[in-house]
Amino acid sequence: MEKSKFIEHLRNYPHLYEFEEKDENGYSGILVKDKEFNTLTFFTYQAIEEKELIDLLRHTHHGKNVEWISRVTGYFSKINSWNKGKKEEFKDRYRTRDIE
Repeated sequence: MEKSKFIEHLRNYPHLYEFEEKDENGYSGILVKDKEFNTLTFFTYQAIEEKELIDLLRHTHHGKNVEWISRVTGYFSKINSWNKGKKEEFKDRYRTRDIE
Protein backbone atom coordinates (compact mmCIF):
# COMPACT_ATOMS: atom_id res chain seq x y z
CA MET A 1 0.00 0.00 0.00
CA GLU A 2 1.19 3.50 -0.64
CA LYS A 3 2.24 5.49 2.40
CA SER A 4 0.05 8.43 1.33
CA LYS A 5 -3.06 6.22 1.13
CA PHE A 6 -2.37 4.79 4.58
CA ILE A 7 -2.02 8.31 6.02
CA GLU A 8 -5.19 9.39 4.19
CA HIS A 9 -7.12 6.50 5.76
CA LEU A 10 -5.89 7.43 9.24
CA ARG A 11 -6.86 11.07 8.67
CA ASN A 12 -10.35 10.01 7.56
CA TYR A 13 -10.97 8.30 10.93
CA PRO A 14 -9.71 10.73 13.60
CA HIS A 15 -12.16 9.26 16.13
CA LEU A 16 -10.35 5.90 15.79
CA TYR A 17 -6.70 6.78 15.15
CA GLU A 18 -4.01 9.31 15.98
CA PHE A 19 -0.68 9.13 14.19
CA GLU A 20 2.66 10.81 13.73
CA GLU A 21 5.56 10.26 11.39
CA LYS A 22 8.78 9.63 13.30
CA ASP A 23 12.08 7.78 13.49
CA GLU A 24 12.36 4.94 15.96
CA ASN A 25 15.44 2.76 16.53
CA GLY A 26 16.95 3.89 13.23
CA TYR A 27 13.79 3.24 11.18
CA SER A 28 11.48 5.85 9.66
CA GLY A 29 7.77 5.21 9.83
CA ILE A 30 4.43 6.04 11.35
CA LEU A 31 3.39 5.61 14.99
CA VAL A 32 -0.34 4.86 15.17
CA LYS A 33 -2.49 5.07 18.29
CA ASP A 34 -5.68 2.99 18.13
CA LYS A 35 -8.09 4.91 20.34
CA GLU A 36 -10.59 2.06 20.70
CA PHE A 37 -8.05 -0.44 22.07
CA ASN A 38 -5.61 2.13 23.52
CA THR A 39 -2.59 0.66 21.72
CA LEU A 40 0.48 2.12 20.00
CA THR A 41 1.93 0.48 16.88
CA PHE A 42 4.97 1.60 14.91
CA PHE A 43 4.89 0.81 11.19
CA THR A 44 8.05 1.24 9.13
CA TYR A 45 7.58 2.69 5.68
CA GLN A 46 8.77 -0.63 4.27
CA ALA A 47 6.06 -2.54 6.16
CA ILE A 48 3.43 -0.10 4.91
CA GLU A 49 4.56 -0.60 1.30
CA GLU A 50 4.50 -4.40 1.65
CA LYS A 51 1.13 -4.88 3.41
CA GLU A 52 -2.50 -4.27 2.55
CA LEU A 53 -4.54 -1.76 4.58
CA ILE A 54 -6.60 -4.41 6.39
CA ASP A 55 -3.43 -6.21 7.52
CA LEU A 56 -1.92 -2.99 8.86
CA LEU A 57 -5.06 -2.08 10.78
CA ARG A 58 -5.32 -5.56 12.32
CA HIS A 59 -1.91 -5.06 13.88
CA THR A 60 -3.14 -2.00 15.78
CA HIS A 61 -5.48 -4.16 17.90
CA HIS A 62 -2.65 -6.12 19.59
CA GLY A 63 -5.07 -9.02 20.09
CA LYS A 64 -7.47 -6.94 22.18
CA ASN A 65 -10.36 -7.25 19.73
CA VAL A 66 -11.48 -10.63 21.06
CA GLU A 67 -15.18 -11.28 21.51
CA TRP A 68 -16.33 -13.79 24.09
CA ILE A 69 -19.18 -16.06 23.07
CA SER A 70 -21.17 -18.33 25.34
CA ARG A 71 -23.60 -21.15 24.63
CA VAL A 72 -26.67 -20.86 26.80
CA THR A 73 -29.66 -23.19 26.43
CA GLY A 74 -28.79 -24.16 22.88
CA TYR A 75 -27.88 -20.83 21.29
CA PHE A 76 -24.75 -18.71 21.04
CA SER A 77 -24.59 -15.13 22.24
CA LYS A 78 -21.86 -12.47 22.31
CA ILE A 79 -21.09 -11.63 25.91
CA ASN A 80 -20.40 -7.95 25.24
CA SER A 81 -24.09 -7.46 24.37
CA TRP A 82 -25.28 -8.78 27.76
CA ASN A 83 -26.53 -6.54 30.56
CA LYS A 84 -24.50 -6.03 33.75
CA GLY A 85 -26.36 -8.68 35.75
CA LYS A 86 -25.92 -11.37 33.12
CA LYS A 87 -22.18 -10.60 32.90
CA GLU A 88 -21.83 -10.97 36.69
CA GLU A 89 -23.72 -14.26 36.55
CA PHE A 90 -21.35 -15.45 33.81
CA LYS A 91 -18.34 -14.86 36.11
CA ASP A 92 -19.85 -17.33 38.63
CA ARG A 93 -20.21 -20.16 36.11
CA TYR A 94 -17.87 -23.10 36.06
CA ARG A 95 -17.40 -26.17 33.90
CA THR A 96 -18.31 -29.62 35.07
CA ARG A 97 -17.28 -32.98 33.67
CA ASP A 98 -19.51 -35.98 33.35
CA ILE A 99 -18.23 -38.78 35.56
CA GLU A 100 -18.79 -42.27 34.27
